[in-house]
Amino acid sequence: MDNTIRLSPHGTFWLVIVALGAIGLMVFADVLMPFAAGFVLAYLFHPLVDRLNRIGVHRGAAAFAIIAVLSLVFVAIFALLIPPLVDQLRQFAQDLPVYYQRARAYLWENYPQYLRSLQSTVQQQEGGAAGQAQDLAGLVAGYLKGLAESSLAFFNTLALLFLTPIITFFLLRDWDQMFASIDSLLPKRDAPTIRKLAGEVDDTISGYLRGMFIVLSILSIFYMVSLGLIGLNYGLLIGLFAGLISFVPYLGSTTGLLVAGGVALAQFAPDYSMVALVVGVFIFGQIIEGNVLTPNIVGNQVRLHPVWLLFALVAAGYLLGFTGLLISVPLAAVIGVLVRFALRKYQESEIYDEENSEAAEEAVEGAKPRQSATIG
Repeated sequence: MDNTIRLSPHGTFWLVIVALGAIGLMVFADVLMPFAAGFVLAYLFHPLVDRLNRIGVHRGAAAFAIIAVLSLVFVAIFALLIPPLVDQLRQFAQDLPVYYQRARAYLWENYPQYLRSLQSTVQQQEGGAAGQAQDLAGLVAGYLKGLAESSLAFFNTLALLFLTPIITFFLLRDWDQMFASIDSLLPKRDAPTIRKLAGEVDDTISGYLRGMFIVLSILSIFYMVSLGLIGLNYGLLIGLFAGLISFVPYLGSTTGLLVAGGVALAQFAPDYSMVALVVGVFIFGQIIEGNVLTPNIVGNQVRLHPVWLLFALVAAGYLLGFTGLLISVPLAAVIGVLVRFALRKYQESEIYDEENSEAAEEAVEGAKPRQSATIG
């Protein structure tokens, strides 16, 4: 039996569409950032525009009101958080050489047996490493300055600040009409399957993005406020970072615990009760996130494995830069739905169940009427 897989004409058509889309993303990645950000925002808030429209508010007015509120919230957050975050980041860069010297001295004083074998290498690189640590603040400042002076970075920053609200407004206003036009262009043979797959993608993305947006906001506020009340150095910076990367289970709390624990040891030792208090903040945060927030806000229907999400984030960021980070979750959801669909089709095919397909063919052959031989 010939089980060779042949690509049909409409299969070739969709393969070409996917290939062209991937090439377009790669070519225009540097200028797609405001469009990707606008699409993500429009996707998050278009249900609210639909609700306002159903109660009599014009879609344009509803979209404008949402953009205005989001802009005010962004400006307020920027004004409140950015100055202290910049100060803490600058202070951390200045203090990092001190932490380096303390950690180095502590290791050589308490664990020389583990480091003696590397002593010659350390001595050779001691001056260079110390010099690099001392110049770290200058290196960071120089890198940020060069990045700010880059014409592409400057253009992307302006585009993100000024084009994203405009793009979001038009997408929110014309969302239903836009997707109705796309739906009318679908090949009639594949349209039912595409609509079903699009529904699965929408359920996955909407459940994840909207739920995780709330969860990450709660965790970020909890970590920042808790570490600030404790008095931990760089508590605002560490808490915000730990909260924002908590979209991968255990990653935010573990990373925050390691960084905050190290800072707490350097700041509070030998008062280990304060160190234990910092550790307790992240343990409590992980318990709340895993047992209360994620199950009740995100739900258990989102079929995106943490490892797959992390790989999608790293791969999309590497290939497409910041634009890739914005679209990594939607891309992961789309690919996940398509892979599950392909696996279902494979399990329904004769290739997967070859034994039963051969038995069915033999049964059909056996059921054919035999021609009786005639004697002439």
